[in-house]
Amino acid sequence: MKIRFLVFLTAILMLSCKGKSQETTLSQVDSLKTVRSVTQEAVEQKSEVKIETTEILCDSVYKDKGYKITLTKFDLDNVGDETRSNSIFSLYKFVEGKYSLIYKDSIFFQFQEVKFEDFNNDKVKDILIQNYSSARSNLFYYLYTVDTKNDKLKKIDGFERIPNPTFLSKYKIIEGSAVAGKDWTKFYEIKGDSIHDFGVVIYDNHLENSNYERNYKKAINKLMKNKKTTP
Repeated sequence: MKIRFLVFLTAILMLSCKGKSQETTLSQVDSLKTVRSVTQEAVEQKSEVKIETTEILCDSVYKDKGYKITLTKFDLDNVGDETRSNSIFSLYKFVEGKYSLIYKDSIFFQFQEVKFEDFNNDKVKDILIQNYSSARSNLFYYLYTVDTKNDKLKKIDGFERIPNPTFLSKYKIIEGSAVAGKDWTKFYEIKGDSIHDFGVVIYDNHLENSNYERNYKKAINKLMKNKKTTP
């Protein structure tokens, strides 16, 4: 009698353990399905991110080079924080029936303005992409010098901090002029892949007795003398 009771009890315990094992297995499978569902939902949400893309064919600027610029704005909400990238700038070259990427950079820009001007005096127009505009409408740009022989771009570090930049081809220097509480003008040059600030500042109070023009000429003459004596 005792033996039958022990056998019966053992059978009940085995069935109980088996049931728990199946329950645990089912729980793990359900959990895995949930993770996949959440992951898939995240992928679907990510695919709905809105972007703006601008394409510029550069045939009229760089003849027979097959260049194309694209500006892809991936963060449409960031319209004023220039410290965070909101776009991708890419340069492509048309080769063997398709466009191949030759340069890419993460940038911030407010307006899709692109200009082509020579800023390193090599007679090849460089690429300027507007970075942002200050409260007083001072315009700032990224500068990429263009090497059409080797199909290369070089970003000039620090150029984006020069307000309203202009290249003075006669003197081979860059002028930056800012509209501020007191308007000012400064001078720069490209050295390697960065900007060199000459440290000369001319202020303009826009009064009749302003010495701006005289100080401007004096500054230019001094810079030219220093450039001649600097190896």
